[in-house]
Amino acid sequence: MSKMRAKAIFIDKDGTIVDNARYPAVIPTDMIMEDEVIDGLLYLQRKGFKLILISNQPWIAQGKLTQEEVAGVFERMIRKLNAFGVRIDDYYFCPHQSSDSCSCKKPKPKLIYDAARKHAIDLRKSYIIGDMSSDIEAGKHAGIKTILVKTGCGKDFLDSAGPDFIIENINQVSEVIP
Repeated sequence: MSKMRAKAIFIDKDGTIVDNARYPAVIPTDMIMEDEVIDGLLYLQRKGFKLILISNQPWIAQGKLTQEEVAGVFERMIRKLNAFGVRIDDYYFCPHQSSDSCSCKKPKPKLIYDAARKHAIDLRKSYIIGDMSSDIEAGKHAGIKTILVKTGCGKDFLDSAGPDFIIENINQVSEVIP
């Protein structure tokens, strides 16, 4: 008898869950866009999805923050989400910048694959939600459905990203994942 494989929502952090309007002065941030994400995240949890953050954090390679400082930002954000009843199952971030030619920076799907292995995730039942074309491309490379949100940079990528779905924010996710 084979074990049921989990389904997951891979979620970009900056501009998707947290407000990055103060970028580049404030990087990265843990300021959650509560009115645009909490209800949607709770809905996805009730639907049985694991919630996994997948994020590019080039500030580390640029020497602006340490890996520990970035991890601290993620941990604070996760605690804030927990206070609303949202449970983030895991998070992954790429510490490199584009010039490093690493294997983990979105749009490459390595972080998605790493999470899928660790959490026994069925990618065919999974989605990625993000505000940039690199999020959508990473999802396509991993073979998962893609959702572009118009928060953060999402408005800039409406025509070019080619996502499976476009929604205003995470709270509208029930319109595309019934």
